[in-house]
Amino acid sequence: MLNHVALTVSDRDRSAEFYGTHFGMTDRVHEDEHLLILGGPGRALLALSTGEPPTPLPRTNHFGFLLDDAAAVRAARERFAAAGLEETEWGDAGPARVQVLDPDGYRVEAYAY
Repeated sequence: MLNHVALTVSDRDRSAEFYGTHFGMTDRVHEDEHLLILGGPGRALLALSTGEPPTPLPRTNHFGFLLDDAAAVRAARERFAAAGLEETEWGDAGPARVQVLDPDGYRVEAYAY
């Protein structure tokens, strides 16, 4: 089971708010001057370090959050659009998935089988 992802971000607080609001990563598990670790559903962890994010990232680089079903993915897509997030991919045939960009340009996917 994948447990955590670590990202270099330009603004930890901005990224923490993004992942908390849109993906439920709201628990501040650890925080010091170098690292902020957020916890969320299913014991997932997201580690954020302040720095210069690598750019440009290849289109295929992304990570995803598994949702309960296709209806949850469609609802997430509507929330993302209402929040003005940039959508990079959408598919409702086969596994439902929507991919958006975070504040630093990382591709983040919400999907369901």
